[in-house]
Amino acid sequence: MGLMFLNALKKDKQLVHYLFVVFCGSLCMVGAQKISAPSLGEYQYFIGLFTCATCNASWLISRVLFREHNPISRRHVAVAVTIALLIMFNQTWHYLVSLDPQALSSSHVMWRLKQGMNEITGLLSSCILVLSFWESMRGFNSKTHAQKVQSVIFASAYFLAVFNASILPVFIFSPAEIELYNPIIITSSALLIVLAMQAVMALQASISNKQTSPQNYESEVGFDSDEVKHLSNSTHHQEQVPTELIAGISELINKKKLFLQTNLKISDFAQALMVPEYKISRAIRFHYKVANFNLFINQYRVNYAKALLASEQAKEWSILSIALESGFSSLATFNRVFKAIVGIIPNEYRKQNSDYQSPILAGLVE
Repeated sequence: MGLMFLNALKKDKQLVHYLFVVFCGSLCMVGAQKISAPSLGEYQYFIGLFTCATCNASWLISRVLFREHNPISRRHVAVAVTIALLIMFNQTWHYLVSLDPQALSSSHVMWRLKQGMNEITGLLSSCILVLSFWESMRGFNSKTHAQKVQSVIFASAYFLAVFNASILPVFIFSPAEIELYNPIIITSSALLIVLAMQAVMALQASISNKQTSPQNYESEVGFDSDEVKHLSNSTHHQEQVPTELIAGISELINKKKLFLQTNLKISDFAQALMVPEYKISRAIRFHYKVANFNLFINQYRVNYAKALLASEQAKEWSILSIALESGFSSLATFNRVFKAIVGIIPNEYRKQNSDYQSPILAGLVE
């Protein structure tokens, strides 16, 4: 519950935070249902209706955490909603049985439907748990060191949670003891997964903040570091960058406007141009005289945002809308990067340029 409120009250929320809040809330409802069952009787199943976002929500979270591009589509939402409806059907069934068990017990069709729904729910839930584990380990060898650490944390927690909930008790407890300690077993397993999710989210946020910190951008924009000065001014270490590579990067930026894609990585450029990542990095440093890929992309994003902020057609847009339209993943990141590059925050820039739009900048928006 604490982690649920912590993420719900977070100012700079992204999709993963909303999903995590729903997941934690559903687990809270599971606990509330178990605790209140003796006193509420059949009404406990009303609480059970809100326990429908456990394994399905964790799967969506794992996709958002470990997939950079289009992690959730309509079909993924459809699968998650289907599982949620099956869980709600199961809770409704138990409620109806508690009211009039004789009426339902005489209906063989209803009982067969219930058994079938139980089998489908169990099968889908098991598959979803496996998929959540697989999402974290997918493409492990091609990940960076930081990404591998996140994958190991997440996958280890899932493995230990399943082992703790289903395998370990059989070896150390009798059936009666398993029944007695079941709440502790399930709670500890759920907490393992919840804490692992929070840890991965914190690690990803930390990496994102380092990449877009004002100190880094101030030095990079001004080319103050010795390394950047050396790269931009020295002729001794200048390297020849293939013309076709520059043309390819230019097409991705100016024609396809790939910089508007959220969470863009240098690997996306490398895949699009079918060249190693180091060649993209070298072209950015030696040809464009920019310190790194993130700054290179964010400079285009900021120019695009400046055009929107000064344009007539976007004068009613919120700063958040302009941030998202320009390829930034959040408002906080947009404000931080914009101020580091331009020197003022977006809102101040809009006030100063509301009556004028540069033709060059206007061309970026068209």
